[in-house]
Amino acid sequence: MRSANEYRSLGISPAYQYGARGSKGLTSVPADLNFGVLTMADHVVPHFQNDAGVSVIEIGATEFMCVGARPPFDHPHVFLDMGDDREIICPYCSTLFRHAKDLAAGDSRPPECALKDKAA
Repeated sequence: MRSANEYRSLGISPAYQYGARGSKGLTSVPADLNFGVLTMADHVVPHFQNDAGVSVIEIGATEFMCVGARPPFDHPHVFLDMGDDREIICPYCSTLFRHAKDLAAGDSRPPECALKDKAA
């Protein structure tokens, strides 16, 4: 079993460890080191598309994926983060996304631009 210093020398921080939400760290790391957990995805990232070809889509999220048109006519799925700004342009399809506080994270205006999973 490795010591905390050995993990540090491998570049593994004792303060943070990637893993699933609620896990105690990777299974190969001894539990007595008490590593914290830094989750890689702690929320669902909404996806939006622009089949209609509108120039502006208002959305309720500030972090999202643009897929262009609906598959199979989509462009590479791009993660966009507005940060402190209120709008951002997709570098592939040039759609302007504008944050609207009155919309829920996965909703859009026009509503057909929100890409929702269809139940199987």
